[in-house]
Amino acid sequence: MSKVRPAAGVIPVRRQADHWQVYLVQRGSTGRFFPGFHAFPGGDEAAEETHLAHTAARELWVECGLWIGPVQPNPGLRQEWLNGHVPWSEIADQYPLQWEQLVPAGVRTTPDYALVRFRAQFYLWDCPKRQLAEVWPGELEEGRWWRLEEALEAWRIGEIFLAPPTQDSLFGLSQSQTLEEAAARLCGYPEDTADPIRMLPGLSYVPLVTPTLPPARHTLCFLLGLENILVVDPGAADLEQMARVEKAAPRAQAVLLTHHHPDHVGGVARCQELGWPIWAHRRTGELLGIALDREIEDGLTLGDWTALHTPGHASGHLALWNETWKVLLCGDLASGVSTILVPVPDGNMSDYLESLRTCIRLKPNLVLPSHGGPFGPGSDLLGQTLKHRLERESRVQQALGGKFEQVLAVAYADVSGPPLEYARISLLAHLEKLQRDGKAQLTGERWLPA
Repeated sequence: MSKVRPAAGVIPVRRQADHWQVYLVQRGSTGRFFPGFHAFPGGDEAAEETHLAHTAARELWVECGLWIGPVQPNPGLRQEWLNGHVPWSEIADQYPLQWEQLVPAGVRTTPDYALVRFRAQFYLWDCPKRQLAEVWPGELEEGRWWRLEEALEAWRIGEIFLAPPTQDSLFGLSQSQTLEEAAARLCGYPEDTADPIRMLPGLSYVPLVTPTLPPARHTLCFLLGLENILVVDPGAADLEQMARVEKAAPRAQAVLLTHHHPDHVGGVARCQELGWPIWAHRRTGELLGIALDREIEDGLTLGDWTALHTPGHASGHLALWNETWKVLLCGDLASGVSTILVPVPDGNMSDYLESLRTCIRLKPNLVLPSHGGPFGPGSDLLGQTLKHRLERESRVQQALGGKFEQVLAVAYADVSGPPLEYARISLLAHLEKLQRDGKAQLTGERWLPA
């Protein structure tokens, strides 16, 4: 289980005559934690800090220039601190902080499927109208004040994306008339996000413990729809894990499998016991040796989603595309925690790279892999995955001239220990692709340039 880091965040609000305003920042596209998502200002506790309120105040100022006190420091001082020229203690002495303005608003902990986890204390803060916020490009993309109802509507239609704690905080505010009422409501939310974890209305997931490849420990089982739910990848054979899916989707209409690998199909037998129809690509049914209730082909419409045949990692691999939201459920086409393997003979590197290109051309705003967290606007998980594979292919081509293990030692010189076993799988897929492309040939036991 991942170590949980202490963190804090501030929910800046302003109460108008008949509505709330709330300040949201958009996370940078290259971050590891909900990249591209809209959130509240916040971050990790620093080693020298003795209270999470200190963390909250510091992060609010560093990220947005807002100050929990009577006088807002000038932007030049903020830049000096960022450059390491002035200590935080000196700034806090010069511009006293008014801690009583921070109203505790609940604690939330990142679910244990994430490799990076935080236990975050949130605070509500009634931001004075005279204070001006300014987000500098870098860790964050932008920040702005939103009318609360407009922020929630932007989330509902997929214009912005919000992590579950942010969603809950906005819902809690929308049901409250005063800061005190809102704080009490937000403190009443459980610390741990309950199943299923909601991304958008009608799109959620349950992270199931499965026998997947490390460092991942879970496979995300997606639930599509609000009533007749389509269950995607019930990957756990364990009945306790599957009970979580059954509770979250009591009215499942069917089960869709993205592909046949064990960490995606472990719960199929239990689903069949429940009478849930099994849908998948024809090849997936053949490889599993089961009769499918429905064969899913490329381009088939399933409610708001379109099935995409994306072979490469597996010959029957499917992804799901929502054109309205610009959301892609990519299965094992990419991963948020590791490199995707292309195990031959069923896997095919040429097909895999083309499947990546096909999905990149869709220009998704949100990519949800089966392993790891979500990737929001600008994060380019698919593009980075393609770039990595092409760079590795180039290194393999340059390493040609010896036996398999010799090529491995040169092309994967940056890999050691247990991961070398996975490197061997990837190397074979790259070599076979280069051979098909007429760029490599196997002569005896030696892989040579063609």
